[in-house]
This record gives sequence, C-alpha cells and structure tokens, in this order.
Amino acid sequence: MKNNIALLVVLIMLFGGTTVFAVDGDTPSNWAQEEVRRGIEVGIVPERLQSKYQTPITREEFAELIVNAVFANAKWKIGENSWTAEKLLDAVTLEVEFEDAKQDHVKLAFILGSINGVSDTKFAPNNLITRQEAATMLVNTSHTSAFNYTPESTLGYTDFDTVADWAKPAVQASWSQGVMRGEGTTFNPVGNITREQAIATAIRLYERNHVFTLRGNLPVYAQYHELKYTVGKQHIIVDYEDDGEETALDTDMLIAWNSNRTIGDRLEYVDTERAAAVFAFNAVLMPETLGLGAVEPTAFGKSTKWDYGYMTVSFLDEDGLIRFEYKDIPGYMTQVNGYKYGYPFKEVEVNQIIK
Repeated sequence: MKNNIALLVVLIMLFGGTTVFAVDGDTPSNWAQEEVRRGIEVGIVPERLQSKYQTPITREEFAELIVNAVFANAKWKIGENSWTAEKLLDAVTLEVEFEDAKQDHVKLAFILGSINGVSDTKFAPNNLITRQEAATMLVNTSHTSAFNYTPESTLGYTDFDTVADWAKPAVQASWSQGVMRGEGTTFNPVGNITREQAIATAIRLYERNHVFTLRGNLPVYAQYHELKYTVGKQHIIVDYEDDGEETALDTDMLIAWNSNRTIGDRLEYVDTERAAAVFAFNAVLMPETLGLGAVEPTAFGKSTKWDYGYMTVSFLDEDGLIRFEYKDIPGYMTQVNGYKYGYPFKEVEVNQIIK
C-alpha cells in the first residue's frame, strides 16, 4: 500500500498540472510562484533560468525573457500566421551587431527595440541589469500599446528623484502599463532585478495587448512577407521583393487603394509596391486621419519627405521604398487618445520637408 501511495504522489507531480520548481530545494518566493509557473508553462522561461530565482539577472538573460514573451504573445494572439524568430531574422538585415553578444535573441531584442547597447558595438551581456534599465527595456518593447506617464504623485515613490532622467519616462510608463512597479514606496532604480522579478515582468508583457513592432515604433505583419527591412539604431528602411504570386499584401493593398478617396478611382495605376508604401503602415502613417499629402505623389511614383515630430519619413528615395528615421528625443510615441510623442506628450503634426 505504501508503494502505491508513493507512486500516486509521483504521478501527480509529473502529470497533475503543478509545475515542480524545486531543484535541490530551489523555489521562487511565494509572491512570484504563480507568475513563474505561468512563464514556464507558456514557454517564456528557458531552462537555464528555472533556478536561483532570487539571484540578480543579467542583461543578456533579461533580453531573452523579453524576446520569448513577444513571440509567445504573437503566437497566442494571431496563431500560426504570426511572427517567429526565424521569420523575423529572414526578413531583416541588421546593421548593428554587438561584438560581445552574438546570440540570436540579442539580435532579436535589438530588432524589436528592447535594447540599444552600452555603445554602438558593445552590449555588456553579463552585466547585472538595474531596475531602471529593466523598465526601459520593457517600455522600449511595448510602448505602441496603451500607456501614459503616470504622475509622480500617483507613483508615490520616495526615491523618484534618484531615477536617471533617461529612465523616468519608462518608469512612469511601466507603472501605467502594469508591467513593472515599485518595491512598496520606493522604486530602487539602481538596484538589481532578480530572476523571479524579471520573469514576473515578462509574463505581464506577454499578457498585454501587445503590438509587434520593429525598434519599438513600426508595426509589421508576418503575412506581408514581400516586405523586407534594414534595421539600424535610429532608422528602418523598407523594401519590396515581388514573389510573383497573389498574396495577402497584393489583396490588402488593392482594397486599400480602391477605398482611398484620393486615388481610389484610378485603378489603372494600381501598383502593389507603391501602395504598400502608404497603406501597409497605416498604423503609424495614418494618411486618412492626418491628411497626409504623400498618398497621391507616392502612389504615382514621386519621392517626398515628411516630418512627424518624433521621426521623418521618406518615400521612394534612393534608400528604398520608405525610410523611417527616428529622432533622439526623450519619451515615447503612442496612439492612445490621440497620436502623441515625447516627454511630456506633444500631439503629432505632419509637415512636408521640401528638399
């Protein structure tokens, strides 16, 4: 009878749906157990991080958690027609590569906008990450989704003044997103973040209504596989490669062209490549609501350049189909309750740059 009971206990542990954390007694803290269990369950937490939960996490390890959360979210929300790491690496030519971190998840973290490195050539993968750095990486990845800058009075952090100026927008935005908050009445900006804390933030990122973006700013869609991207630190160049087949991009661009009040009655000029320039990125270009005058010239092959405040956009120039050039300004862009950018927010106004 005792042997049967022991066998039953083992079977429950293996198949009963309870994640077994213990490795020589190593378990997450009580407050973190559910989020860690969930992170392991959905595939965010690699095996190498499923122990020593109270130890600080490195920059490279945290980058992997964020990347895993983004791709797991994409598959959960969209299904098999979502981005995978392999699809994204195939679609992107990366102009930045760190000398000290060659892992694919580090490259992907840069492509997604989560990281920038400590210099143009170094990532410092083994450095322990601080809490203000972690908040910045999270918001760099997710700011296209809903957020605001939670006021200092609401945060209630007694040490908010010690947060670095470059990190304050992210600390305030991460609170509003619910992905990262303080330790009671403090944020402890230069304190290290532990593995279990990092896993908890990653599962919260996974569970958000996330928008899949390049460099945190440009929403892109896996089904538009004819579009290829060159990604640098401050720019994204989009090009078009016709595969000779009828695809989702062809269909969607024809519908967008036909529906546009400026060019919709001129179907004899329909061109998927030029249509993609103005319609494949509606989420940030917003030609209808902003009255962007680039629709007609771009549709008929003319090169123009436009200023969005936080970026400039060049259509049909020598670099490619579109060039998005991002300005080095504090804060983030959002399209919740108006198209805004910066810290504090300014409304986006679009103006043509005359060459």
